[in-house]
Amino acid sequence: MKGITFAIAFVLTVCFVIGGVALYPNILGPAAASNNEFVFGFFLGPFSVLLFFAWIGEKIILKIRERKK
Repeated sequence: MKGITFAIAFVLTVCFVIGGVALYPNILGPAAASNNEFVFGFFLGPFSVLLFFAWIGEKIILKIRERKK
């Protein structure tokens, strides 16, 4: 896995978590402030999914580039 794939998944997940807390401050704000395990789970789940799809996408792009050469 390329470092850029990991970085993009990380940045998208951070945006997702911050956006979720900003959009639903009454629900996620108090939970994020008082329960660190909730925030970790809220971050780890989407990060794992995004990283998986980014990895698959990277493999597809590399195979397409390989065929063109």
